[in-house]
Amino acid sequence: TFIDDKQRLARDLLEVRFMIEPQIARMAAEHATNDQVVCIKELCDESERLAEAGEDYSAADTAFHNAIAGNLVVPRLMGVLKASVPLFIDVTGKKLVEETIRTHRGVADAIAARNPTAAHDAMYLHLVYNRNMIAEGTQEQSE
Repeated sequence: TFIDDKQRLARDLLEVRFMIEPQIARMAAEHATNDQVVCIKELCDESERLAEAGEDYSAADTAFHNAIAGNLVVPRLMGVLKASVPLFIDVTGKKLVEETIRTHRGVADAIAARNPTAAHDAMYLHLVYNRNMIAEGTQEQSE
C-alpha cells in the first residue's frame, strides 16, 4: 500500500515467491490430505471459471495459493505473498490469464497425482510467466 514503485515491488515479491512457492507445491504433493486436494482442485476450477468469464479472479487465485500452503507455519509466512496476487494481476495487465489457468491446473493436477517434482515445476513455471511479463513491462516503461 505504501510503496509507490509497483514494478519494483512486484519484482521483489517475485524473488521471494521463487524461493518459497515451488517448494510449498512440492510439499503439498507429498503431504496434502485428500480433503486438501479436493479443496485445491475446487479453487483451481473456481479461479479458472472466473478468469474465463472475464471476472475478477484475484480472491480465488489467492485462496488457491493459500490452500497449497497446507501446513501450520507456511500460511503465516504467506501474508505478504497473498497481497502479491492482485498486484501481479494488475502489474501484468491481466495478460497472463491463459497461462495462469494452465499453470494452476498443472499445479493442482500434480498435487492430486502426488507428484512432488511436477508440482514444484508447475509452480516454478507459473512464476516464470509472471517474471517474464513483469520484465517486459519494466522494459516498456524504460523505453
